[in-house]
Amino acid sequence: MSELRGQSAQQAARMIVRLLPKISDNNLFRLVNLGQWLTQDPEITSAMDKIKEMLKTPGHPAKSLFRRVLGRLSYARRIRLFETLFNGAWFTGGALRDQWEEESGYRPPFIMILSPTLNCNLRCKGCYTLGYGRKPELSPEAVEKLLTECEEMGIFFVTILGGEPLLYPPLFSMLENHPSIFFQVYTNGTLMTQEKAERIAQLGNVAVVLSIEGGREETDAWRGRGVYEKIMKAFEHLNEAGVIIGTSATVTRENVYSVSSLDFIDRMISLGSLAQMYFLYIPVNGMADFSLMVTPEERDHLRRQVLKIRGERPIFALDFWNDGPYVEGCIAGGRRYFHVNAKGDVEPCVYTHIAADNILEKPLSEALNSPLFKEIRYCQPHNENHLRPCMIIDNPEVMRGLITKTQCRYTHPGAEEIYTTHKEWMDSYAARWGKFADRIWKEEYENGEDPGADETQSAPSMRFAPVSN
Repeated sequence: MSELRGQSAQQAARMIVRLLPKISDNNLFRLVNLGQWLTQDPEITSAMDKIKEMLKTPGHPAKSLFRRVLGRLSYARRIRLFETLFNGAWFTGGALRDQWEEESGYRPPFIMILSPTLNCNLRCKGCYTLGYGRKPELSPEAVEKLLTECEEMGIFFVTILGGEPLLYPPLFSMLENHPSIFFQVYTNGTLMTQEKAERIAQLGNVAVVLSIEGGREETDAWRGRGVYEKIMKAFEHLNEAGVIIGTSATVTRENVYSVSSLDFIDRMISLGSLAQMYFLYIPVNGMADFSLMVTPEERDHLRRQVLKIRGERPIFALDFWNDGPYVEGCIAGGRRYFHVNAKGDVEPCVYTHIAADNILEKPLSEALNSPLFKEIRYCQPHNENHLRPCMIIDNPEVMRGLITKTQCRYTHPGAEEIYTTHKEWMDSYAARWGKFADRIWKEEYENGEDPGADETQSAPSMRFAPVSN
């Protein structure tokens, strides 16, 4: 039976490649249909069922989004996108993760977040990396070994953060040496050139995500004077080269209404963005500024706006806290993803600045099955209300308990402050959101229905969990 299934998958893959030159409503539906033959993963097949429903819905923006993606790429680059992101990261990678789980007793995650360098040409207000300093950087040899381990485990989706990735000297050789991996590179955009954009486009297995905090005023206030104009220039270079572009915003009390507005989304679409990612500001850098954290009302405003964007605009919108209901809470600790910082520390996520292991000292496979990571996965979900998924800001008592139980270490000075000096403030913040979120959960989610069922671009969104620069 498995042999028959394998033959069918190969036939489906060949048919998908033949359909890729021709963009039509009928072919889009056929592509998704054929994709279901490439996997037995119930989560992926369920997500594809939802995508098919969207494609069948008159006027649904998902259809336009697919056209935008495919229309941007030559036939050769469409094949590369299919080979790496879909057939590689989802299907081939899924089979390898199945095999690993059967043999090792735990399932490798879908995504690795890698920060190979903390060197950066900007010093953005509130950046979650400020506590690490700028000097840490992984050697090319360490990165090569790490990515090879990922391939062996079936992890073929890697998000590159920093620092600023374009300041990492071996960046392009790293991307070139691993053509089977689909990379997402987050950048502040200020160092992008036409030559770099064309080189990225030629690789075909890289998407670039530009960090932008709203319009000129909000972006320059967060990132520095003149940065907005440099980001606009980066858009020009990337569009000219035909690179897949996404955009990312750190959401604070100062820009929440701006970055969640339809005007902002329309502007990003006009600039070529195919995906908009939202990340709440969390005070984890050892220099906590609680005044930047969104209020419960603002967090819910973002949630509602994302549902509206998904129903009305041809862009893939992701909100990594409010999207908890689609993935049953927290996805950190290797459940769906994890982070390796520029010191080599294996962190549960980009915002949990704790670690038990380091890739310079032991294999990745051991780090992913450490007592720390196993305890995190055992505790997931951290709350039965999946609008309260996070163990840092929504359930801080869970995080403190994990730290105490596993005796892990903090990965930079000051990382401990929100769990020690400021723990009462964090508890108060969690309680305020909890009261607000519990009411929403009861009114809109508890009956098992998705409040955005007619609007959302479906649960697979969280399988693309990158993290903001």
